[in-house]
Amino acid sequence: MEIDWSPGIGDPTFWGWTTVAAYFLAASLSVRSVRASQLVDPQWHSESVFWLILAVALFGLGLNKQLDLQTLLTELARAMAKEDGWYQDRRAYQEAFIFIITALGAATILMILAGLRKSCSEIKIAATGAIFVICFVVIRAASFHKVDALISSDFFGMTWNALLELPGILLVSGSALVYSQRTSRRNLKLKRSARSQK
Repeated sequence: MEIDWSPGIGDPTFWGWTTVAAYFLAASLSVRSVRASQLVDPQWHSESVFWLILAVALFGLGLNKQLDLQTLLTELARAMAKEDGWYQDRRAYQEAFIFIITALGAATILMILAGLRKSCSEIKIAATGAIFVICFVVIRAASFHKVDALISSDFFGMTWNALLELPGILLVSGSALVYSQRTSRRNLKLKRSARSQK
């Protein structure tokens, strides 16, 4: 099985490194949200677990942005398709894959928002942003030529790849920042209230 992949920097452009920085910023803000929620309630609860999972996922996606592991997976799938004799029909499989991922992404957003209906708006927005990012990464990994051609093109000096990937990351970052600040303020009020009652 021949694979056309070797380890290296996947996107050594300005927007590539900007996206990596955005991933790491979102991950660090998610960690900050974990710490803020732990200050209010030291027990692990749904909100702190949510932010921790998000932090780990975003850190991993930031590393993968330049390690380009999805290209390795794509090459493995291509090699298997050639070996098994269905490579010539790959377009139909890729189109079905993108449709399924889009449908699953939409359904997941609805399910998560329903499951998080009692959660604060920052968590709902962060979850939506994270799902958009994950769906984009999975579709990009499908290596559908029309998608590849779109995300490789420029839009007023900015790549479509960055235009499609960054908004979800920024949603997570903004939500995590607002959540951590609001939770820290609430914790401060609780401490002041406890002191005044003594």
